[in-house]
Amino acid sequence: GFIFLEDMFAQHLVHKTLLSLIAWCVFAILLHGRFKFGWRGRKALKWTLAGFAFLLLAYFGSKAVIELIL
Repeated sequence: GFIFLEDMFAQHLVHKTLLSLIAWCVFAILLHGRFKFGWRGRKALKWTLAGFAFLLLAYFGSKAVIELIL
C-alpha cells in the first residue's frame, strides 16, 4: 500500500500504519516462538489475541483517533 500513498502524514494514516506494523511484529514473534520454543495452548492464544487486538484497533480505532485525538 505504500506505493499508492502520496503523503502518509497528510492523509492521517500514521496511527493505522503503526498499529498494523505492531500487529505484524506480534504475529512474527508468535511464529518464532511456535517454531523455536514450541509455544502452544494458552501462550499462543495470548499472542494471537494481542495481534488481533492491534489489528482491531488499526481498523476500527482509526476513525476514533482522527475524531478524538487529532
